[in-house]
Amino acid sequence: MRVAILFPPLRVSRDFIDYPYFADLGAVQAAAVLRQAALDVVLLDALARPGSTLTEAGSELDLGEPLESYLDAVRALEADVVLMAYSPFHRPPSRAHGLSQALEVLRQALPRAPIWLADLYQSGQHYVDAPAAEVLAAYPEIDGYLRYEAETRLAVLVQQWQQAGRGGERRVVDGGETAELDALPIPAWDLLDVPAYFELQAAIVRGLGRPSWAFPLGRALPLVTSRGCPFRCAHCSSNPGLAPGAPKRQRRLAPARLREVISALRAQGAERVHVLDELANVSERHFDALLDALCEHELAFEIPNGLRADYVLPEHLERMRGRLTTLSVSAESGVQRVVDEVVSKDLDLSAIARVAERARDAGVALLIHFMIGLPGESAEEVNATLAFALDLHERFGAWPSVQFATPLPGTRLAEHARGALPVLDWGPRFQQRPSALSRGLPEATLRAFKETFDLRLAASGGPKKAIMNVTYRCNNHCTFCAVGTRTQVDGNFERQRELLVKYRQQGVRLLDLDGGEPTLNERLFALIRFARKLGYEKVNVTTNGRMAAYEAYARELVRSGVTSVLFSLHGHEPWLHAANVGVPEAFEQTLAGIANVQRLAEPELELGANVTVTLSNHKHLVEIADLVHALGLRWLNIQFLTPFGRATSTVCPDLHAAAEQTMRVIDRHRDTMKLAVINAPWCALPGYEQFVAADLLKLERHMLFVDNEEVNLFEYLREQREYRAECAPCPRRVFCGGFYKESDVAEPTWLIAPEDLVRRIEPAGKTGPARERGRA
Repeated sequence: MRVAILFPPLRVSRDFIDYPYFADLGAVQAAAVLRQAALDVVLLDALARPGSTLTEAGSELDLGEPLESYLDAVRALEADVVLMAYSPFHRPPSRAHGLSQALEVLRQALPRAPIWLADLYQSGQHYVDAPAAEVLAAYPEIDGYLRYEAETRLAVLVQQWQQAGRGGERRVVDGGETAELDALPIPAWDLLDVPAYFELQAAIVRGLGRPSWAFPLGRALPLVTSRGCPFRCAHCSSNPGLAPGAPKRQRRLAPARLREVISALRAQGAERVHVLDELANVSERHFDALLDALCEHELAFEIPNGLRADYVLPEHLERMRGRLTTLSVSAESGVQRVVDEVVSKDLDLSAIARVAERARDAGVALLIHFMIGLPGESAEEVNATLAFALDLHERFGAWPSVQFATPLPGTRLAEHARGALPVLDWGPRFQQRPSALSRGLPEATLRAFKETFDLRLAASGGPKKAIMNVTYRCNNHCTFCAVGTRTQVDGNFERQRELLVKYRQQGVRLLDLDGGEPTLNERLFALIRFARKLGYEKVNVTTNGRMAAYEAYARELVRSGVTSVLFSLHGHEPWLHAANVGVPEAFEQTLAGIANVQRLAEPELELGANVTVTLSNHKHLVEIADLVHALGLRWLNIQFLTPFGRATSTVCPDLHAAAEQTMRVIDRHRDTMKLAVINAPWCALPGYEQFVAADLLKLERHMLFVDNEEVNLFEYLREQREYRAECAPCPRRVFCGGFYKESDVAEPTWLIAPEDLVRRIEPAGKTGPARERGRA
């Protein structure tokens, strides 16, 4: 009797999860079992045939031999019984591309042969326990559906199907667990075109263009050394088909058999092994034997389903170093109550922190999985999970994978949902879309949690920037100046050069020079030229623009190597600007400086403006923005006050009133200027978070003060902020620093009331910027 086992081409989401390229392992194992029973076996595996590749299919991908070529092979097939392999990537219970066409051709080519759809389940792959009746309805071509593991009964079942022939009632058969894994033959890799299998992996890597892989491919073969899992996590689909109340268990290969199986993989040309066990380190003895065998055969290996964090020992990490690309563990939540009561994971979260520290010390990259949106999980608990994940990332370099809790059919988690989430694409929806689990948290809120966390994580690896105060001297006397109370001196030029060298060697590519007023430092242009020579790609100068009112100075500035200039403009009319900067004639001089730089600059020099939001100007933000646009500038930063130096509560506007005016500016100019909001909490601008997010790049900005103090700007500012009661459930908390603490610094004695300034404004040009340079 000839039995044909088919694994047709797969159509998957471009951002597929797990490992569809190894979904054929059950078919390869089944072929070995039937061959051992003296049956004539044909294995038609689309993932390991000449021409197997990755092909674009609109927004999706086809993996394997091109479908028409594969169907030609199906048409030529001769068999008495056909087993059609079925996997989660066939999107149970929907009718899948590739599989459906193959069945249609089979029914025509072999009208008398029984055709059975078979899970051929291998531990480790997410299992979708779809209703059998729906699977039968989706595939009218099949005579029956074989579920779960089946190797123990497979040969007998196949013979029964052949004898029964076609016709009669379509049946569902549960295969049952394979008790002794050692009794199974080694998967029939010899029936495959293994070089074609490897070539498919290379095509996947080339075609996807991913910059890095946590679990790389390349001359890799899959391996299952154990089946099942003894733990009862609510989200897990392991041990499918287990009778209600029956104990979960794990069955394992013996050490000697492990070595034989791994030796066979090496003999097939494998250089890397993907261990697909549900949980490979439940037994320390078994895991040690696995590591022994892999190292003995000099194989690299990956364990994509991860390990129990509390069972990972320092000696295991030592043996992983240099062979394992990424160690994966799962915390599920950062809150012990959720881990215990909701997930039922039986894990002390201290083990996650411990393995993160050990992995860092051992030089092994670590990936930690978390879920949000679990049943009964509060917003505060989601924030605690994100904070825990971020802390491990910042302290130990552990990379967090935060996903939405997804209820697979057949799991306890699915019982909490209003109908289990159908796995229709195994990519964009699976773990990427909030489900109906967390009924107290709307989908939009859960998305905001994840969106903010992803932004925070991306910012930690974003472009680095140094901000250097080149001087504390200034010819303005701004009421809000953060460094206005510091001694009015220039920085040490040689020390500044040393700092520029230091940060460039650390990979910093962006530089911002400010003060004080940087144009009062006579060595500013020398610093700019030195920075560009070192390789700083972008150098910005933030200035009040008054020195640029002199045409000669403006010409030297635009030719210095600077790549952008930001002008500080805090009013739309002379009186308002003067009320904020303390110098009546400053407005006309700043505008003259802007005009000079605009006229002399090359087109590639980016020009913009900063406005600091104060009590006196916040109601005029729209007029200020209109002026900035009228001046020809196409970049505006709206900066909320930071409580340093002269910036006290006396000059600080009401947060929400200032935010309202800021949103008016955004509505008016979002299409005409590049806009960013600095130092504002996210909640102050609901619906405008994208403009606040740009400010969060402070995470990788280093502040270099005149006195040589060096600080991370994000941390420096966070120390001056606090979380209030309303911050606890906020989905932006993981990135937002909260609210600035109110400053208790006394009101400066030099503060001039706005109405007095209006009376004291002198005609433009009466007092020039050079005359102001010496003022303290």
